[in-house]
Amino acid sequence: MTTQQGHRRRPAVWALLAITLTAVLAGLTTGSALADPAPSGGKLVLVLDSSGSMKEPAGDGQTKIAAARTALTQVVSKLPSAAEVGLRVYGATVFKRTQAGACTDTQLTVPIGTSNRPQLQAAIAKYKPFGETPIGYALQQAAKDLGPVGQRTIVLVSDGEATCAPDPCVVAKSIAKQGIDLKIDVVGFRVGGKARTQLQCVAREGRGDYYDADSTIDLEAGLDRLSTRAFRPFRISGTPVQGAAQQEGAPVLAPGHYSDTFGVDDTSKHYLLKRTMTGSTLRAGVSFRRPSGGSLVIQTEVRINTLTGEQCGWSYPRGFDGDQGLATGTAASWSKYKKKNDECAESDQLVLTVNPGKDFRELKGVPYELRIDEEPPVDDTASLPAAAGDPVWVPMAGSTPREIVPGSSFPDAPLLQPGSYKTTLMPGELQLYKVKADWGQRIQAQVTVPELAGATAEALDGIRYLDTALISPIGEDVYAVFSKKVPGGGYTRGVLTKRGLVKGVTNKEIRYLNRNGANNQDTGTSTPGEYYIAVSLTRKDDDKAFAIPLTLTVGLEGTAGAGKPTYVDGATPVSGDSVTPTPTAEPSETPAGDKGDKTEAGGPVQGSSDSDDGTPVGLIAGLGGGGAALLVIGVFAVLRLRKKPAIAQPGATSWQHGPHQHPNPQYPNQGPQYPDQGGQQPPQQPPHR
Repeated sequence: MTTQQGHRRRPAVWALLAITLTAVLAGLTTGSALADPAPSGGKLVLVLDSSGSMKEPAGDGQTKIAAARTALTQVVSKLPSAAEVGLRVYGATVFKRTQAGACTDTQLTVPIGTSNRPQLQAAIAKYKPFGETPIGYALQQAAKDLGPVGQRTIVLVSDGEATCAPDPCVVAKSIAKQGIDLKIDVVGFRVGGKARTQLQCVAREGRGDYYDADSTIDLEAGLDRLSTRAFRPFRISGTPVQGAAQQEGAPVLAPGHYSDTFGVDDTSKHYLLKRTMTGSTLRAGVSFRRPSGGSLVIQTEVRINTLTGEQCGWSYPRGFDGDQGLATGTAASWSKYKKKNDECAESDQLVLTVNPGKDFRELKGVPYELRIDEEPPVDDTASLPAAAGDPVWVPMAGSTPREIVPGSSFPDAPLLQPGSYKTTLMPGELQLYKVKADWGQRIQAQVTVPELAGATAEALDGIRYLDTALISPIGEDVYAVFSKKVPGGGYTRGVLTKRGLVKGVTNKEIRYLNRNGANNQDTGTSTPGEYYIAVSLTRKDDDKAFAIPLTLTVGLEGTAGAGKPTYVDGATPVSGDSVTPTPTAEPSETPAGDKGDKTEAGGPVQGSSDSDDGTPVGLIAGLGGGGAALLVIGVFAVLRLRKKPAIAQPGATSWQHGPHQHPNPQYPNQGPQYPDQGGQQPPQQPPHR
């Protein structure tokens, strides 16, 4: 998540390069929860390989089929009682591919339901290796099992390559067209070569995750995470609206919380923002999860303009590296340099535009959230405290950690009080928490990973990078770049080894006059509300499914309510969570022109086998130190280090690609470069896009 912002001022002279080329996948671990919401109405179908190769050794003294039974039994016992789950197998009844029905050999052994745990356990106990591997056809049938609407997840477990047409990768792509709420996760059980590449493709095209498993423990960990996350997936929330292709006829939005989708081309979507208080500050935040694959960087654009075209504020939310990264950005009507009768500050309506940018084809049909806030003007600013300076970390008293289930998206992030919490974190997983902070307060969050040993230390395989961030209620990254005495150093990326890790993150004290600052760490901390803590761990191409234990300690420093402004006529700010406007027509889930794929079962695939002992072929999850990384660094240097650019660039912000981390992971301990800490400059016009 990276945002390049403008507020009618010149950009920073010093810039912070922000490139973290790692996979960040939304996820959730299990455990006894402090705040464990009920399942969100999703459905899950487990699709299991029952082919003959499941008789082979699993690498830990038992066969693959025995390992699968053990892992599945444990996972099913942990599923929420209200979760809708079903079980489908393939290759269970026809022995040879030359026999009739071999390539359509799949059965829904346990229909999807909530009160079927005994049936699931009984079916798992009878699960035996037998026939062929018609993965593609089994996936088609699983999609039908789940139905056409709602949050739907297929979790595929396979130990080999498909032996029947259709190609499962092509099928996964077709299934993904059925809607953003349907995805395919995959666990490859002791696979390599072509089989591994094919299964990775299924996960990638199906907008899901892929994990390797070499043992019973690996398999249980992968299934545990994927099946649990099916009921708390990353999701977009808000009242559906449809932005217009032009300003005329655009929907009028009061402050509130909305959702829309990117269109089929590079046309901007327009919305009219209704100002309810003369002289108020309107803010708009855009958040979305970029699809996997495709371009290294997807850059979008959000702007607030006047009806006559004057630029008020803008930013460029970015998603990195094709691994479903979260991108957020904001724009505001406020400028320190507003003039008398300034349209941005006084107009009854302003225009909000959201543009997908040059990579619009990759964002076609991707949903995004819109949060619109309105803050009244204040009676007097002379009596308010000055903009906050750089914070100094205050040691926090330890407490007995309480178990917690993290959120995997903004809507399901649990609300934390000061104290300590314990959970686990998997490679590639994104965890979100929220903390309510008032005027005069700032948040401190510290992640502690103990020394690792045994299988976990071995699976860690060297070093990992643990990323942290703080995100404002409207969607700005508010990490305090120059905070002092912060555990683990003054940037968001921590280096995790088997010795463990301590990493802290904090923001500036929330003050009204922070709005006049040059960077997100200032403007993003100019209003109170629910702030988000984000935590993620990098993953490697050949990762097994494993989890590290961690403790999250949260504190609030400062006096609540200190420096609270007095608004004109006793008015009250209106936030995106406090208003639920009347919805407009639902946006279409399937972009025009997508007809879907009619592929059905075909004949046997010639020359393929049920398992493959070839060398594993990994996907490239990140670039570090090589030519591609240098190219990206060069691009960012051009964007950020120009002395006189036409657009405002106070420094990109990102929880996973933050301005405070070195772009080359080979040198994680090098300190951050220094952004411009000056105030706003007189208004400048950004270039036409």
